[in-house]
Amino acid sequence: MILLRKIKKIFRKEDYDFDSPYINLRNFHPILYIYLAAMGIFTNNRDSLLRNCFLEGQLLIHKSCCIWYTFTTIIVVIYILLILSSLVMLGLFKADSDVNRPLLFPMWLPADDPYRTPNYEIFLFFQVYFLIIVYQTFSGYIYMLFHVLLHYYCILDMIIKDFEVIFDDLNESVSYILPKEPLRKQVQFTLNRRIKRIVDWHLAVFKAVKTVSSIFGPPLIYQVMCSAVFICLLTYQIAESLKKGEINIIFIMLLMAAILQLWIPCYIGTLLRDKGYAVGDACWNSGWHKTRLSTLIRADMVLVIQRSQQAVAIKFIGLPQLQLETFSSVMSTSYSYFNMLRQYNSES
Repeated sequence: MILLRKIKKIFRKEDYDFDSPYINLRNFHPILYIYLAAMGIFTNNRDSLLRNCFLEGQLLIHKSCCIWYTFTTIIVVIYILLILSSLVMLGLFKADSDVNRPLLFPMWLPADDPYRTPNYEIFLFFQVYFLIIVYQTFSGYIYMLFHVLLHYYCILDMIIKDFEVIFDDLNESVSYILPKEPLRKQVQFTLNRRIKRIVDWHLAVFKAVKTVSSIFGPPLIYQVMCSAVFICLLTYQIAESLKKGEINIIFIMLLMAAILQLWIPCYIGTLLRDKGYAVGDACWNSGWHKTRLSTLIRADMVLVIQRSQQAVAIKFIGLPQLQLETFSSVMSTSYSYFNMLRQYNSES
């Protein structure tokens, strides 16, 4: 129980002092240090209205990171332990020398036996080593993808909160006086500063998503297009095992991982798209019709609304937009392949 409590504290950052004026990205979430120049104001400025919103978003990223790496680590460890336990059981209870020792991945050599000593030991070592490399690379790739997307999802959320208070604490009567008056200039400067921050963040999100698309686009094409085949083959293998009265734990876990690795970017892509449209709604519902101050930044607000009608989505040549609709389409294709395989198997 003590160990579980410690894990819970690490997961939820219960020991972290969120009210400290000395919070910075280096001690809150070291990986986010790359965003220090743009986002540091919200971690060390206790008077900022967006501070809690920003920290909640980064805490969500931290929790998602813990869950994802825990899930993938469990799959890899169980996969290796099942093979090693089978090897131990074979050594203890099987006296038949014709039984092959298990490998992580079955092998065949044209002029030699891969299961004889020392071939078996060499191949087992390299297969475990290869599995660890793939685990680290693929887990890190998925984590980096949803980390960056969730970060800009939080920025869009902060833009929405900025629109809620854009006209607060300003004297509405200045809209009736001449533009050259000092009081009018002061209010105009404040409004321009507020809308400038919103516009800068909004443009930064579009530029960042475009950059993410150019970097992650090629692997995402491979991931989306091949996932249907992988999910189909894993499902078929599980179905064939169940027909024999067996439950293949390894393939069930691999199927869960295959579905999850596709669902995560598609789900976050949908969240990002909906939040992008919500920015336009927040601008429209900011109370501009209740105050004459809106005339001072009317053109900027119209541009923000027009810009928000463009979907914030990951796009690349040959890749459909990364959304839940794409996930549903891939799963439908995989199910069609699965039915085709079963029908072919029954006929043959």
